Amino acid sequence: MITLKFPDGRVYRKRGYRIVRGLFFLLMLGAILAAWYYADGIVSRETIIAARSPMQTADGDSFAIGPRKFRLKGIDAPEYRQTCNDAKGMKWECGKAARAALEKLLLEPGLTCVTDAQDRYHRALATCKTTQTPDLGAKQVTDGFAVSHEYYGLRDYGSEEDAASSARRGIWQGNFIQPDLWRATQTR
Repeated sequence: MITLKFPDGRVYRKRGYRIVRGLFFLLMLGAILAAWYYADGIVSRETIIAARSPMQTADGDSFAIGPRKFRLKGIDAPEYRQTCNDAKGMKWECGKAARAALEKLLLEPGLTCVTDAQDRYHRALATCKTTQTPDLGAKQVTDGFAVSHEYYGLRDYGSEEDAASSARRGIWQGNFIQPDLWRATQTR
């Protein structure tokens, strides 16, 4: 460490300056990397109109229009291979039923989706509607083919989920494992 003493009493320590400069550089680099990492999930608000585009449904909340992948925002549907119990305790393929319900909705005329974010799998999070159904996510939850996703205690479709549960529609007719918990038990 080099120390310089000036006649007016000031002291200059060269090593300390390098450490501070290095720490500042690392802090700025960390901030830039963090901003880049978190900005990866942000996409600009976009409206997609699916006219005669090939569509493929993965499960009750995920689909593709051409090469672009989407997930319905605010809901979580049973996975395609997931089973549930009906009112009599018999297993039924609730994941396949949820996918079939979404496929039927996607075939309605005038499909339009608005996206404003991405999930960790790089699917656009979308709110979609058709000329017959004003909100596909709300319809999936109302019909009992999905649950409302909860963010910090808030649910996007809480009243729709409560109505489906009370009427014992879809997955609510018997017992089921929440889709996120079911996924956690599966090996890929």
